[in-house]
Amino acid sequence: MKLKQFLQPADAFFSTPKAARRLLRLFAQVMVLGAVVGAIIAVGAVFNREISRRQGYMGDAITNARVFFTQREAFLRTLALCAANLPGESAERSPGRILLSERTLDFLRQHRVNLLQITGQAQMQLAYLSTGIPFKLPVSDDILARLRLFDVDSPVVAQGVWLTDSSSSPARLYLFTLADRHQPGAGWIGMEMDASDVTNTLHDDKAGQFMMVNPGGDVMMSSAGHAQDVHPLLAMPAGKSFGFSGSGWLPDQLVMRKKLGYSNWTIFYVLDLYSLLKVVFWPLVLSVLTILGVGMSVCRLVSRIERRLIIPAIRRIDALIESETFSRAVIQTAPVALCVLRRADGQVVLENRLSEQWLGECNERERLHHRWIEQAFDEARSIRTDEFQAGNGRHLYPSFVKTRYNGEDVLFCAFSDISSRKQMEAAMAAAKRSADAANEAKTLFLATMSHEIRTPLYGVLSTLELLGKTELKSQQKAYLQAIESSSSALLNLVCDVLDVAKIEAGQLVLDERDFKPLELVYSVIQSYACAARGKGLHLYAFVDPQIPQVLHGDATRIRQVLNNLLSNAVKFTDSGQVVLRVCAGAVEGEQLNVHWQVSDSGRGIDPQDQVFLFDPFYQTGASANTIAGTGLGLSICQRLAGLMKGAIRVVSTPGLGSSFTLLVGLRSLQAHIRLEPGLWPKRVHVYSPVREMAEYICSWLGAWGAKAQIGLPETGTPASEAVLVEVYPYRRGAPICAWTGARIVITPEDTEEEPCAGQHWQVRLNDLDGLFDTLRLAQGSLDPDLAQVADDPEVSRKLDLKLLVVEDNMINQLILKNQLEVLGCQVVLASDGSQALLLWEKDCYDVVLTDINMPGMNGYELARQLRDQGCQAPIIGATANAMRDESDRCLGAGMQELLVKPFGLGDLYDCLQHYEKVSDCGV
Repeated sequence: MKLKQFLQPADAFFSTPKAARRLLRLFAQVMVLGAVVGAIIAVGAVFNREISRRQGYMGDAITNARVFFTQREAFLRTLALCAANLPGESAERSPGRILLSERTLDFLRQHRVNLLQITGQAQMQLAYLSTGIPFKLPVSDDILARLRLFDVDSPVVAQGVWLTDSSSSPARLYLFTLADRHQPGAGWIGMEMDASDVTNTLHDDKAGQFMMVNPGGDVMMSSAGHAQDVHPLLAMPAGKSFGFSGSGWLPDQLVMRKKLGYSNWTIFYVLDLYSLLKVVFWPLVLSVLTILGVGMSVCRLVSRIERRLIIPAIRRIDALIESETFSRAVIQTAPVALCVLRRADGQVVLENRLSEQWLGECNERERLHHRWIEQAFDEARSIRTDEFQAGNGRHLYPSFVKTRYNGEDVLFCAFSDISSRKQMEAAMAAAKRSADAANEAKTLFLATMSHEIRTPLYGVLSTLELLGKTELKSQQKAYLQAIESSSSALLNLVCDVLDVAKIEAGQLVLDERDFKPLELVYSVIQSYACAARGKGLHLYAFVDPQIPQVLHGDATRIRQVLNNLLSNAVKFTDSGQVVLRVCAGAVEGEQLNVHWQVSDSGRGIDPQDQVFLFDPFYQTGASANTIAGTGLGLSICQRLAGLMKGAIRVVSTPGLGSSFTLLVGLRSLQAHIRLEPGLWPKRVHVYSPVREMAEYICSWLGAWGAKAQIGLPETGTPASEAVLVEVYPYRRGAPICAWTGARIVITPEDTEEEPCAGQHWQVRLNDLDGLFDTLRLAQGSLDPDLAQVADDPEVSRKLDLKLLVVEDNMINQLILKNQLEVLGCQVVLASDGSQALLLWEKDCYDVVLTDINMPGMNGYELARQLRDQGCQAPIIGATANAMRDESDRCLGAGMQELLVKPFGLGDLYDCLQHYEKVSDCGV
């Protein structure tokens, strides 16, 4: 256990990337050191090998030197032994004679040796026995004097005496021995040699320079060209004959010494250490380069390993440590409670301060953590998190995920404090209840205002409409028109305000039905035709022939948008024209994008005002104080466009005019061609002073199947084979009387036709359906009896119906009665629902028209009781309430239709014309 505890820190130390870096660098250093040691060993081996080689050279040179001197000593002693005296002669008086053979003389001459003999002791006499070297000067007196100093009885002298004469030129080397060592007076026999010959003989460049030193330490002979200090050589230990020597701390020469022959001379061979270093220079350079290469390679390898492996590992570990530290800091500073639960036993592994504060005071975590762990680690079960209330009153919302921490499965849990959200939800619920109450109050206010305002307006407008049917003077008609204009402005204001309130209250819904776009365009244009003519404006429409005959959508809201746009265009245009264009756009599924564009040549809108055009009650600065208006029209148009999932956009340039475009998708039910029989393929000539108008009419004639051509008929064209269509977007001038055939004149208003030959018809401008029927009539494909040329619906056909009218307001009773009688109906009045039930039991009625909001029994209850009694007659409701669910409530009570006050004769006629008179009560 102790060993394990000891090894764990060591293992942890060596397992880190920093330890790996240290080991790697240590390994690199060992490799470099190994390379250095190897280089040193290699260079040392080369150096030792060179020393050994030079030692061999020195040994050979010394051997040769010893042989040289030993031979000469032996030769000289041999000659001395051969010296003999004649019988009866003393050695002192007559030295011994030396007999030299010719071979001996040749040997002496060959080896450049002079053989000489010295006799006497005090007075020495010199004689040359052989002259192998012809010296100019004889032996110097110094040599003879030095020779006298030797003790003839000394054993050294008996072996031989070596002397040098450096003063002579050339230097000479002498070897002397006693002629007869038993007779000292016999003299000396010696050899004289040229020192340079000896030097050349003994010198060897491989063995170095040599020096011969006598026992006194004097250099007797040297091959060095300069004087050399011999003291370091003599300082060598006595038993050492080979080694390094030097005068300083470091050796500077390699020395080998030996004694020569039987003399006391010592020969030294000295080799300069620098010459040895020359041998190891290139190995040393190679070793240094190898060390540098190995060092650089190792450094690069170590750097690459550190850069690719160790440094990223260190960074990852540092990042991991920083990440863990950062994660711990995040966990501790997180605004939610965080904790880690062990899967095995559910114990807390890690948690922050909020977890300790929120969950440490209650036992909810201990009670629920096993269920959380089971849900998280069970793959088959879906993870659900349920909020709970802790013991401290906090509402907590847990969320958890399974993960691993410190080598084991854990559950990471986060608890959010939703106490403030709970309080906010409670506050929002209270606010919603308040908003619902306010919305109900607004709805009630809207219904009340709708009823209270529309009811008197119905009386005013309907009375004015009935008054207009009577005979009036011109001044009275002018007054009536002024009253009708003001009343219409008031009605538009009330309708706009109520529409805004209905949109904000969510009470405005779409009433999508099938409608004919051509009828809608003609109706809208005719509504503003008089106002445009009064200002001298040209008002007309261009409808794309590709537009289908029947579309499905809310025609009422489209009409409302177009009315607002045309009203603004006529109001803000002083001269020029106002054009309504309807174009077919892209088809998306069953939806056809239809562009409704109103363009004018008015004053235009400044760019700074265009940003606020669709804001409620906003009016441009140029018209705010000059033209009456509420500023609600464009805002309502934009909201209606959004309600129809469309859009409205504006393009305007000051001084050039404005263009407003409504883009809305409508469902196409039929093709663009008419369902009735088409036109005959006869030639139809179209003339107009405005070519654009002529091209527009030709496009529709071509769509209907006619052969249209722009321009007047050519002279000589048979009148029965063509029809002339004259199109005037403004008042017509003089008629074209040259054409005697069928003629159709299209003008903005009816005019008295001047007498011209041939048949002629008049059609209102923009009335394409009227043009189609009239053209068929002109071509003879339509029965004249079936042609309806009446303009007003109330005079086209009288309604022979008997109506029971239930209305609690006396004024409205009289107005309704007069309106219905104008339409040709018989009217019976009832003041409330109870009276209406009594009248229904006594008589038969074709239609029941009842007010909705009445005291006592209202219209809903009356309709239910009538249906309960078996009433099969149509029941039509009338109300001034503009609420969204009013129509559904009417249908639910058993009614067929609902009329919203105020309504005119046209609305009544459109509603009642579908019902026929019955012969009995239908009971």
